[in-house]
Amino acid sequence: MDRILVQNISNLMASEVRAKIYIFLRKFEKSTVEEIANGTGIYPSTVRESILEMYNLGYVNREKMKKEGLGKKPYIYSAVEPSAIIQKISEKVQERLNDLIDIDDRIEGKPATINGPINIEINIASDK
Repeated sequence: MDRILVQNISNLMASEVRAKIYIFLRKFEKSTVEEIANGTGIYPSTVRESILEMYNLGYVNREKMKKEGLGKKPYIYSAVEPSAIIQKISEKVQERLNDLIDIDDRIEGKPATINGPINIEINIASDK
């Protein structure tokens, strides 16, 4: 994997493991935990833990594998579109920046403003 790409995505996702999993899933659309572990070199238990966090954050989708027979059916994971993650991250950054700009008011016990003065707008070119 491209080291700089992993580093940049790691900074956005707050985890190198999440970044490697996300990049793998962008390359190999639908994968099990075992396939992700084999493809990334990350321990399966670490993949399971991180992919659950990513699912809860809305970074990946999952569905039960359709297979016949007995036994537990594993999940198949796929990465959400990068634009969806950009939107989620920008909302978090906007909230944190508004907390910073309102820090003096917040210290004095005043409530947070619902729509703070900082507004991040994302425009993604459609001709990509």
